Amino acid sequence: MLPNLNLPEFITTLPSNSREVSFRPFLVKEEKILLMALEGGDSKEIENSVIKILCNCVSLSEEEIDELPPFDIEYLFLQLRAKSVDNVVKLRLYHKDREKCDHVTDCELDLNDINVVTEEGHSNRVMLTDTAGVVMRYPSMKNTKGLEEAVNNSTIDGMFETVATGIQMVFDHDTVYEDSTHQEKREFIENLNKNQFDKLMDFYRTIPTVSHDISFTCEKCGETETINIRGLASFFS
Repeated sequence: MLPNLNLPEFITTLPSNSREVSFRPFLVKEEKILLMALEGGDSKEIENSVIKILCNCVSLSEEEIDELPPFDIEYLFLQLRAKSVDNVVKLRLYHKDREKCDHVTDCELDLNDINVVTEEGHSNRVMLTDTAGVVMRYPSMKNTKGLEEAVNNSTIDGMFETVATGIQMVFDHDTVYEDSTHQEKREFIENLNKNQFDKLMDFYRTIPTVSHDISFTCEKCGETETINIRGLASFFS
């Protein structure tokens, strides 16, 4: 029987809560899972393959990984990929207005330059009055559909469900309410005024993202353009 080779271990910090986690580089068989998903181009398939690889390589349980917000998942995986394959990825970039110039420019991106971007003023502690507020939890990757519904106002019931699920605790000047039922949270939300509810929606609208601005100069027309890339597939295509 052939020996198993020892793999190095690395440490990184989760952006959402500053928790340190360790991880090992992914193996060739695990990279194959990702490459097949990227080749297919289906976002759900890519998401599932990424979570599967993280479950194998990161010092977190499957249940803990399932509860991580999307920006933690994406940041963790970019860190993992940088240590497993190469921190530099090759991208093919094109103009936003492809009718004006359809040339594709080859660029390189250092994954070590990628950070989680948080809008100024964003916090999971949302004050609704001078003395009362809520502490929100970030939605997990599996709950992003509900998040999109909340942000896009697609359904009233979807909004209330997403916000109620996201409330970790309610507090006022002398009491913290941590054991409220889901129904109590729904009723609490429904009794807010519009400005207070908008503050909760702003929490979702400003959730941190893994994104990066990259500039390139077109070899054909000579124009320089800056584009923003976000989402795991964008960093590898």
